[in-house]
Amino acid sequence: MRGCEMTKSIQFSAVAVVVICLSSFSFQSYAQDTDTGGLEEIVVTAQKRSESMQDVPISIQVFSADEIERLNIRNTIDLVRHVPNMIGINNVGLPQAASYFLRGVGQDESISSLDPAVGTFVDGVYISRQIANNARLYDVDSVEVLRGPQGTLYGRNTSGGAIRIITQKPHDHNEGFIDLAYGAYDTKEVTGKANLVISDNIFLKVTAFYLDQSDGFLQNVTLNRDQWVREAAGARVQLLYSPSDQFEALFTYEHSDDDTGGIVGSNALSACCGDDVYKVESGLVNTWAGTNLDAYSLRATWDLDNMQVDLIVAKRDLNHNFMNDYSDQVIPAYIIPNDSYHVQESVELNFSGERNESILGLYIAGLRWAAGASYYDDDNDVTFGDGLCLFGCAVEATFWRDMTNVTKTRAVYADVAFDINDQWTLTVGGRHTDDSRVMTVEQYLDVNPLKIRDRNQGNFLDRSGYIQIPGVTFGTADVVALGTPDRFDISEFTSRVVIEYNPSDSIMLYASVADSFKGGGWAARVTSAAGFKALTPEYVDSVEFGMKSQWLNDTLRFNITYFDSDYKDLQVTALDQETGAFVYSNKADASVDGIEAEFVYAPRDNLTVFANLGTLNGNYTDVRPGAEGLMTKELKRTPDLSYRLGVLYDQDVANGEVNLSVVLNHEDEYFTNQNNTFYGTRPSADTWDLNVTYRPSDASWRLTAGCTNCADEKRWNSTLDFGTLGFATQFQDLPRLWRVSFRYDY
Repeated sequence: MRGCEMTKSIQFSAVAVVVICLSSFSFQSYAQDTDTGGLEEIVVTAQKRSESMQDVPISIQVFSADEIERLNIRNTIDLVRHVPNMIGINNVGLPQAASYFLRGVGQDESISSLDPAVGTFVDGVYISRQIANNARLYDVDSVEVLRGPQGTLYGRNTSGGAIRIITQKPHDHNEGFIDLAYGAYDTKEVTGKANLVISDNIFLKVTAFYLDQSDGFLQNVTLNRDQWVREAAGARVQLLYSPSDQFEALFTYEHSDDDTGGIVGSNALSACCGDDVYKVESGLVNTWAGTNLDAYSLRATWDLDNMQVDLIVAKRDLNHNFMNDYSDQVIPAYIIPNDSYHVQESVELNFSGERNESILGLYIAGLRWAAGASYYDDDNDVTFGDGLCLFGCAVEATFWRDMTNVTKTRAVYADVAFDINDQWTLTVGGRHTDDSRVMTVEQYLDVNPLKIRDRNQGNFLDRSGYIQIPGVTFGTADVVALGTPDRFDISEFTSRVVIEYNPSDSIMLYASVADSFKGGGWAARVTSAAGFKALTPEYVDSVEFGMKSQWLNDTLRFNITYFDSDYKDLQVTALDQETGAFVYSNKADASVDGIEAEFVYAPRDNLTVFANLGTLNGNYTDVRPGAEGLMTKELKRTPDLSYRLGVLYDQDVANGEVNLSVVLNHEDEYFTNQNNTFYGTRPSADTWDLNVTYRPSDASWRLTAGCTNCADEKRWNSTLDFGTLGFATQFQDLPRLWRVSFRYDY
């Protein structure tokens, strides 16, 4: 523990030295006399009011629509290549499902009985389930990544941070595009947009995509075929009604279908494949996953005197099913089938504004505020099983669990920033949350004569063979009798206090204290009533010290943050290596501290150089009986160092322009599981991304070619290490992916 405290001291001292040195210099002394270059102001709504990013006392990274295109960011999970201290994994290999970790905190599990620690929001609508939060970024205006607890403004389940996706709204002129792409593994892709002016105050935008990946990058040595193929399609329709400058209403409907085949992990102990994580052994053909989404939202905005009112009403219907194949393992082998249906409804009313006058006779240099109330209802019905598959599935049996989880959340919040004078600002905020959750569960034994390997999406949940066997079947009554509650009713108050100091127009120093919590739940991935444990909420208290600054006539941006977060009752997911059973508990407290720094330099209009750096130090600080072994372990997914170096360069050529982006990403090794096992170690790596676009000067088309992970670093992103049972399943990172696209704008 002395080493941990020493590391914290060194990190904080380093930040303090940098901040003091930089803030002591005059901005004017570093100004350049040039008419070229410069950084554009970035406007964000991270505090639910429009502000310059440099004025927001939060460690935040923002991506514009242009950056998203130039950096080849296709999906939300692609952001992890560009955000230090952010890690994202495809949950058990599913491209539709993503688990995000910020500052070492997240949730691997995607089952509905557990909540994420990093919240995802699309146009202000919370995405509750990790099985559908890897959003496709094909018509977005910007993406904001907020690091650290955001419980005051965004509520529960943002203890690690929040990802905010803001889509492009319809506008007042006809235009659109069509983009045709071909890439690695025989991937064909079509994306299109049409923005139409219906009348003087009604505008319609339709965007759609289709993706077909015919070849997989996993080689199944058992069946001698490729795996991991994918077919996906979707559309977003937005209708904007804007009768005046004071009011607008935006209706959005989104639909998507996403099917993936061949989702299997490699056995690290297999004699067939050595250390090649892209070779797998599996005798089952019908491994697949499918996700179907229908999402509706209505956002009404009123601009009144000194105040803006936003009303967001939303509903999301999500169907998801998968069959995960582990039959390549040494006896006993198993399969996990799943079918789930989720209905989410929410309402939020937000008020925001600013005043620059005396209030109640008291002089205040300035006041900015946001306040509101929200209601959230989430109904989840999940049926999933654990299937034994022995001797090529000649012998099999499946334990099925029918689980219903209903969550209702009500909250009120307020966040107010007071400009004490021209240099000092105080921000105080608070949120009261009432969170109610009810769980029902039943378990059956499936003896259907139709074998798992012969089933498909239509018949694998045929219940004709379900039976109840004493000692096997358990339900909610059994769980309650053993002392596990079937209901959580939680009332929590979360808050933040921020003090800002502006020594000049270009430098802002801040210190903040904030807290948040992650909702409770149940350890549902078990086969007995005794194993069905309740998990209480997870709490975080965090302190931040930061500086935001711009130099050299606004051509150079340098931001740096030091944070120290303490987590209480951390929800731990681990594997019992002796039995292979999943173990869930609140048996640990943890501490995570580190640094986040951002450097952006644009000396000329055609050149931008950027770098980001993150450090993490995550350790357990206390454990409860039964978890003593964790005290010697590192917190998973906490690499000591990660950074990004890149350049954006534009060059005029004959009859056009070439846009180039080159990015180097580095990530130190870290553990992917709580047990810190050998096979759970993710090795360090340096990966390269490259993107080149040619734009003719006299035409409306452009040609783009690029690759991600260009050097083809082959790693895994997560591991299920079953220790003495003789296998460790590793789920693969994406290999080198190249892509060529032709886009025509009209």
